[in-house]
Amino acid sequence: MTTTLREAKARLSEMVKRASRGEEVVITVHGRETARLVAVAKRGKKIDKGKWLAELDELRRKYSTGRIGVTAQQIQDEDRAERF
Repeated sequence: MTTTLREAKARLSEMVKRASRGEEVVITVHGRETARLVAVAKRGKKIDKGKWLAELDELRRKYSTGRIGVTAQQIQDEDRAERF
């Protein structure tokens, strides 16, 4: 749907409802397309926090260096000392 700015101001509630149903509303000023009113993208499914935490634990076990509590700087220092 295309409408003028004046008409959009007068019928804003209707335009928002149309956009929320998936219709694209184009607003013109002096005959030029100036703005587009569209629906907000739908959000994905809500993530199950317990499942997400279980997956995170599995990844941590799978890719662990075995150096828990050691900082990245300490790991780098150890590697540099072993090289020289």
